[in-house]
This record gives sequence, C-alpha cells and structure tokens, in this order.
Amino acid sequence: MERVERNTKIAGIDVGKRWLDVAVHGQGETRRFGNDETGHEALIGWLTEQGVVRAGLEATAGYERQIRTRLEAVGLEVVVHQPLEVRLFARLKRWKAKTDALDAALIAAATAQVDTVRAAQDPRLVELAQRLTAYEQITDQAAAMKTFMEHVDLPDLIQTLDEQIQSLSDLKARLADQILEQIKACPDLLTRHRLLMSLPGVGPIVAASLLIRMPELGNLRRGQAAALLGVAPFDRQSGQWKGQAFIGGGRARPRHMLYLAAIAAKRFDPGFKAFAQRLRDAGKPPKVAIVAVMRKLIEAANLVLARQLPWRSVAP
Repeated sequence: MERVERNTKIAGIDVGKRWLDVAVHGQGETRRFGNDETGHEALIGWLTEQGVVRAGLEATAGYERQIRTRLEAVGLEVVVHQPLEVRLFARLKRWKAKTDALDAALIAAATAQVDTVRAAQDPRLVELAQRLTAYEQITDQAAAMKTFMEHVDLPDLIQTLDEQIQSLSDLKARLADQILEQIKACPDLLTRHRLLMSLPGVGPIVAASLLIRMPELGNLRRGQAAALLGVAPFDRQSGQWKGQAFIGGGRARPRHMLYLAAIAAKRFDPGFKAFAQRLRDAGKPPKVAIVAVMRKLIEAANLVLARQLPWRSVAP
C-alpha cells in the first residue's frame, strides 16, 4: 500500500439501487448517474474529465459491487467504507443534514482522510464471495426453520417444512461443491486453501471462508490478523472498567466460521486443548478461552500462508 499525495483528486459516490450520486472533494458540484451499465460508463468518463484518481464508496447491500469493479478496472483507487464509519465521520464533523448529494460529499471527505488504500479486489474472490454468502444465508434459513419445527405438531406442516429443509440442504451442498471446485481450478488459491486446512479444526468450508473473506492473510504483521478478524483484546481503562480487555469489530462472517474451527481444535488437537485448559485453570471463563483459541488460530493462518508451509501440531 502506498500513501496518497495530498493533491490527489478524490470523489465520493453515494450508491443506491437505481442511482449513483457523485461529489468531488473540495468542489461544490455534484452529479447523478444511473446505477447501470450506461450510467457507469458516463460516470467513469466524468471522473476522468475531473482528474479523479480515487473514489470512495459506502458498502450498500451489494449495490456497490459492479461500480467498484468497473472503477478498479480502469485503474482508479477505490475505498469501500462501512456505513458505521461514514456515520461516525459525519458525527465528528457535525454534518446533520442528509441528502444523496450531501452523502456523496460526506463520503468524499471521509475518503480524503484515508492515507492508504487496499489492493484491487481479486475478481475470482468476488464471485466466490457471492456463492459463500448464499451458502451462509441458506445455512441460517435452514437452522431457523429447524428451530421453528420444534414448536410444530401438525403432520402436514411438519412434512412441508421437512421438504423445505431438505431442499435447502441440497442447495447448500451444491453451493459448497461449487465453491470448492472453483478453488481447485485456480492453483494459487488451491495452495492457500490446502495450507489453511492444515490448521487444527479447519475444514474445507472454514478454509474457504478465510481464503475468500480475509485475502490479506499471509501479508500481515503479528497481531494484525486477530484485529482484522475482531478477536484481538483491547484494554478499556475508563469509568467502571478497570483492568479489563474486550474484543469488538472485525469481520463477522469469517469470525463465525473460525469459532466452529476453534471448538473442534479445543476438543481434538492436543496442543490447543492444553492451551485452552491452562486458561480455564487460571480462572478464565469458557468464552474467553475459546476466543483465545480463535486468536491463536487466525495468527497461525497468517503464519502458514506467509511461510508457505503447512501447520505442524506441537505436543502440549
């Protein structure tokens, strides 16, 4: 990542389902383009005329994916902000009015504060991420339906729900197969996937989640992977909180997957089992021990990818 010069022209794009509202940082003019192929072409042409080299977007339920891909394809730097980041920035700057045009200007201002940008997203991971999201949502739907069935005793309704759950299970299995087949078709992704699977408790789907959702793994310093996932403890020494540390933020979807891996590693891997037991013997609550295992696992994932060597379990 490279630091961007201060004279870089920066635009903010407020992404909606139908429209893209655009503002250039430091200029009063805003423009609106359609969020479709024609609008994307017109937007890119206008940004080029304005000399813009960096654009900021707000993650908006996936509506930003296509325009992000188009912008990166023509060589623009793209920063994708989480909605909370933009809201907090607005509060910091005391921006209370809200229109699409003002939101675009706000996003441009927030983007101007970013010193570095991430590398352009790998288009292979973009497609895999959509399939993985579908897999995760179908898993949640099936789980919710099974919970609902615990309170159903009508035979015809039970049969209907059973059929729905089976249909979801079949679709989930097909999506898993598609994800793994696409990974196998790319030698570099397959190598990373196999290295991740060498970790205790990490199965094919958990490894795929880390591969897709955390492409930075292998290029992070010690502690960064845990912070990125959201399992790094941060001290809170204010008010009633004294001498305690808390986790927060991070990437929820891969964190949920790694939680499952941590449960398995804590039960079946001698090294991780002993590590968790030492924490429990020291008086740590069960959840704290599991988070510590997750932290150890994600740092190990970063290490095996950096070294390009599989994990070797160590004796307790």
